[in-house]
Amino acid sequence: MNNVFQKLPDVLRALVCLTVLVVSPDVALPNPGDDLQRAVQFMQQGNLRSAEEAVQLALRDPETQPGAYAMLGSIRLQQKRYQEGTELLERAIKANPDLVGAHLTLAQGYALLGKIDRAGTLFEHVLRLTPDNQTARLALVKIENGKGNHSRVRSLVRPLENTLKASPDGLLLLAETFAALKEPQSARSLVSNWLRLTGVPVAWTMKFALAISESGLTDEPVELLENLKGQGLASYEVAFNLGGLYLLQDDQLRALENYELALTFNDRSLPALLQVARIAEQQGELEKALSFLIRAKLEAPEAPEVLFRFGSVGLQLDFVADATEALEKAVRLRPKHKGVRYWLATAHGITRKYDKALEIYLELLEENPEDPQMHYAVGTMFYLQAAFEQAEKYLKKSMLLAPDELLPSYYIAMAAQKQGDAEKAVLLFGNILKRHPEHGPSHEGLGRSLFKLRRYEEARVHLEKSIGLDPESSAANYQLGQLLVRMGFRKEAKERLATAKELREAEEKTRLVRTLLNPH
Repeated sequence: MNNVFQKLPDVLRALVCLTVLVVSPDVALPNPGDDLQRAVQFMQQGNLRSAEEAVQLALRDPETQPGAYAMLGSIRLQQKRYQEGTELLERAIKANPDLVGAHLTLAQGYALLGKIDRAGTLFEHVLRLTPDNQTARLALVKIENGKGNHSRVRSLVRPLENTLKASPDGLLLLAETFAALKEPQSARSLVSNWLRLTGVPVAWTMKFALAISESGLTDEPVELLENLKGQGLASYEVAFNLGGLYLLQDDQLRALENYELALTFNDRSLPALLQVARIAEQQGELEKALSFLIRAKLEAPEAPEVLFRFGSVGLQLDFVADATEALEKAVRLRPKHKGVRYWLATAHGITRKYDKALEIYLELLEENPEDPQMHYAVGTMFYLQAAFEQAEKYLKKSMLLAPDELLPSYYIAMAAQKQGDAEKAVLLFGNILKRHPEHGPSHEGLGRSLFKLRRYEEARVHLEKSIGLDPESSAANYQLGQLLVRMGFRKEAKERLATAKELREAEEKTRLVRTLLNPH
């Protein structure tokens, strides 16, 4: 059953449950000692059995009969006999429509039955009759809040703000309302009220902090949760949510610190393990990221997100076989996921399964025809298969869609060089370096093409510049060694070629990874 009443905040539920019977001013109250008055007293004492005995006596008197039906209906609601209770209350109202209290209790009964629309209509009716009725107003607040009618909630709570600000559940209700309406200043004004409360459970403070964060605030929620840590009240939930808040502030260092703290409370938390891995990867600490992903994989070996992250980081660390296996499983679990398929295609490219890689890239391109990255990936695969004309077609499209990207133009220049058109390659590499003067591979490519054109001194300048930018480049070291041989500097050439040989094997393993996974 969709029982909204049971989900009401404590302040509202208390008001509702304390309501026994309200009689409008124009209906005479029973004299002290009368059966109905005794029933009210018994109800207030929680003695439902004696209350019902008194009500049964009151039912004999036509004058008190409507109130007695209302009282008996209220008793049935407290006995959780909701259907019978609402029927008795309907009977009471039919007999005397002026029983405002019966309307209110009937509304509560419909809420308990999950008939929220009917309950709302009755609460509205009570509020029209008695605008100061806090029980009806608060009940309407919760109903409208559940429906997402936050503007209506805002108008309803305005007369009650002082009352609501005196309790944690009232403040939470206001915070949720201001968050839904994106009123950060209003949400901020609640913080001082919250700090004046005493004895508030940690869970409530955390709920409040997260509620005001939904309005767009970050400093205040962070302060509230850091205050809990300072009081020695840290927990998994406090630390994990602090991590999320620091991410909203783009403070990765503190986010990481708190996610790692969360893991001290629950070292098997999959969300925390994934967050630590994600931040470590963004910070370039791939080994650390992989270690946490391995732990995550032990906890959830079939979780697509874990397999995806493990595969992507594993590829970057050259654990190609394990990464490919994880990505293949992730694709089976999430066959439509763009990112997983892209990384699996990249894994195939790294292992020189170019046809498999190209098949996936082309499928992705068909689904995302304006994605420059997909055009780039397809062009690169054709380039690696020496299909230079097709490669240039896709690479040019990538350049058109993302003019600021460097690598598509780089591979077009490389394609010209591979086809033996050194003059065209010199022009293309030169154009790249005008826009990206610190791009080492383009200096190496330009140096290589100048070497072929026997422009040795110019070639040497660019090859040395390439090595200065990337001393680990085996290609640049090798080309400079060959150039030095041609220029007659045999001793220097020998040293340079020896360096190139040492670098070549390690670089070959990671070359395509750097190219396809970090195209920017």
